[in-house]
Amino acid sequence: MFNIVTWNINGIRSSQQNLKDLFDSLGADIICLQETKITRDMLDESTALVDGYSSFYSFSRKRSGYSGVATYCKNSYSPFQAEEGLAGTFNVHDDKIDFYDNVHSSFTDEGLRALDAEGRCVMTLHKFQKEETLISLVVINVYCPNAGENDERLPYKLEFYRALNLRCHDFLSQGYYVIVLGDMNVSHRLIDHCEPEDVTSFSKSPSRLWLDGFLHEGGGKFVDSFRHLYPTKAKAFTCWNTKLSARVNNYGTRIDYILLSNQLTDALQDCIIMSDVYGSDHCPVKSSLALDIIASTKLPALCTKFFKEFSGKQLKMSTFFCKRTLAVEPSNEIHGEPEGSEPKKMRLSLKTNKQQQSSLLKFFSSGTANSVKESVSSSNSLDTKKSEDDSKYFESTTSTFTTSISSYSSASAAWKSVLKGPPPPPLCSGHQEACTLRTVKKKGPNMNRQFWTCSRATGHSSDLNAQCNFFVWAKR
Repeated sequence: MFNIVTWNINGIRSSQQNLKDLFDSLGADIICLQETKITRDMLDESTALVDGYSSFYSFSRKRSGYSGVATYCKNSYSPFQAEEGLAGTFNVHDDKIDFYDNVHSSFTDEGLRALDAEGRCVMTLHKFQKEETLISLVVINVYCPNAGENDERLPYKLEFYRALNLRCHDFLSQGYYVIVLGDMNVSHRLIDHCEPEDVTSFSKSPSRLWLDGFLHEGGGKFVDSFRHLYPTKAKAFTCWNTKLSARVNNYGTRIDYILLSNQLTDALQDCIIMSDVYGSDHCPVKSSLALDIIASTKLPALCTKFFKEFSGKQLKMSTFFCKRTLAVEPSNEIHGEPEGSEPKKMRLSLKTNKQQQSSLLKFFSSGTANSVKESVSSSNSLDTKKSEDDSKYFESTTSTFTTSISSYSSASAAWKSVLKGPPPPPLCSGHQEACTLRTVKKKGPNMNRQFWTCSRATGHSSDLNAQCNFFVWAKR
């Protein structure tokens, strides 16, 4: 049995658990992570080299701490080839998977580089035995762009979808089997969404229309492994708004998928949503397939094991500095010096000590010593006057302090009348409970403006225990 997991981890460095223990707990042979939020310079050895696994990364080249995907394979499931990106525009290795005919002919070079520059895709090539035939299987780990229906990023998202479709077509035309998995950033059907705002036009959004055409039911070459097994299972969500505590009431969406090319449908045994696994605003999804995967004996060049910073090939800082060694003089016997005489090195050391002593003696020469004596004498004569001045200062300070104490109460009351502090939060209309102050983060005329809302976890509008619809703008 072959188990594969997809999980938007929302920052791989934010994990509170050792990665090996975390991966082992998932019970998977291949683990595909999205939104790692690291660039290569941020990748440390404990993250790159997890015992028992090989890892393959794609980093964002646009900005740090953004996007990024990673695929971890157990050593017994090592891939034969690996590459990053949908179009391979940043690949510098010879063992890339290849087959770009349709995708390269449909985009400009600039367009392809833009699609690959955000670190949204890693591909690994595996092999499995089917009867007497050795089959090639490509695992495509993707983090599709997020964009609303009127968002300026929507064209980029749709271009990413189109390139993904074309690359899959290229693989299928070569007889490869394909698994596409990851955060697709679209909930397919109404059943995959907790409460859509516009039910009438829900299925007409460009993202859903693309997914319809990609899947078998809409004429495509892939099946949704979860819905293939559980077509009517409701409230099967994979992502929740953690800022609104939406996971408490299971008020979420299903946007994380494991999509199988049609040839793999018969091998599919199960697909589960691991909603009991925390650590991100998404949960893992795992599919089990009856496949006899064969491990490669040689890891692809993209593997983090071969990064210079982890392979021992990177020059260490110490190599830029030469060790300074002191020449040790031979013993007296070798030089033929009289027995009992000091070696040259010892004499040099004594000479240095004598020079230091001489310098100290010069400081306490007759002129300097006299100056010191005069300073001491002068200091003694000033002590008496200083004592008298201190007494007068103490009397003055005590008087001032007493005056300050008497006026403290009136001053404190005056300040309190000015600085009353923030007013108490309003009570929500649904539960008569103190509200929570939030800030608008969406771009627009109200961006960064604050408002009061019910402090309870968000949930379905029919759930009386969930967040009520109370809303009021905070005073500026």
